[in-house]
Amino acid sequence: MSQIAIALSHVSKSYTRGRTVWPWARWFRATDVRDEALRRLVIDDVSLQIHAGERIALIGHNGAGKSTLLKLISNILVPDTGTITVNGRVSSLLELGIGFHPEMTGIENVYFYGAIMGLRRVEVSALIPEIEAFADIGDYMHQPVKMYSSGMYQRLAFASAFAMHPDILIADEGLSVGDATFQQKCLSRIEALGRQGTTIVVVAHSATAIMRIATRGVWLHNGKVHHDGPIAAVAEAYASHMTREAFDRANQLPQGELHRESNPYVLFSEAVRVCAVTCADSSADWDSTQPLVVTAQIEVYVETFLARLRFRIIGAAENLPIVENDFTNQAAHRFGRGLHTVQITVPPQALKSGLYRMGVALFSAETHEREAANSTLFVRVHTPHSAPDPAWLTTRDIVVDYIDE
Repeated sequence: MSQIAIALSHVSKSYTRGRTVWPWARWFRATDVRDEALRRLVIDDVSLQIHAGERIALIGHNGAGKSTLLKLISNILVPDTGTITVNGRVSSLLELGIGFHPEMTGIENVYFYGAIMGLRRVEVSALIPEIEAFADIGDYMHQPVKMYSSGMYQRLAFASAFAMHPDILIADEGLSVGDATFQQKCLSRIEALGRQGTTIVVVAHSATAIMRIATRGVWLHNGKVHHDGPIAAVAEAYASHMTREAFDRANQLPQGELHRESNPYVLFSEAVRVCAVTCADSSADWDSTQPLVVTAQIEVYVETFLARLRFRIIGAAENLPIVENDFTNQAAHRFGRGLHTVQITVPPQALKSGLYRMGVALFSAETHEREAANSTLFVRVHTPHSAPDPAWLTTRDIVVDYIDE
């Protein structure tokens, strides 16, 4: 068994909510207003063990406690209860430019950061060429960092953290800053550090980054560990939960209004709605060497609606469409008021194994606007042979049969 790098035992942390009218209540009430009524438990009895060399991704919605947990591990915050043990030198990238003095140059801040990490000046000097090459900000290395853009801040921060070769690397949302080329460079370096035995704990909302970096996922929900396990299983469980939650919210919305921003998976208008998308195989497992049959329930609220149907296969991890039907050249279908069933037959596809979403959307044949969409069906593909990664969206001969009810 490898050494324990990070151990949390029954850790809890709470914050005091902002005061508004409560302080004034003291003037009008005989009883005092207790601070306990204003406190919110952000981390609730969390226990974790992270072994040296593990790569962990913290997953959860905003406010779940991910950033607070990282700050507790980094010793920036102190827990209310419980104990935290960290073995090794920690490099934390929690906030943009944290630890950088705005009046100091990039080079001076690198030396300052190295001193915090416990390195001697001669050791930092040996790392300067590597940091300059990775940050790639040119002469700005010799300018005060107050002149840096947010991307330059992050470039220098990541370059410094990587070059110090920490035992534990902690990053919070930093991978979303900077251009695509630099993001890929950071992902490659984090992968390399992981292979060298560095313990990595990251928070990232990019499914692609999470699946590439992490081997283990920890899903935080309302300050508690909701799911802890292999990253693929945790990411799939979290995506399914968010889909169900979003779909429930959409179902609660009243008719008569256009809802384009209700959630990323469901869209409907006052004219039409894709109520449900289901798979003929209840297990939602697909051997992509065989055809797949998908059924969509469509409800129309107006007397008649002329539409074209688009069907897409979307990579769940990358959230990018991979396959769709040639809907722009298909004949428009006129729906009457009421409930309709559409059956979609997908021929065998050269897809690699993994999780995919099936999306059905209706476009008005008159305005060409997307009026309704539903992509809440997740299908796990099992391919007996290897398949290449798709380079771009491809159009396939997908059969769409309209069955009126």
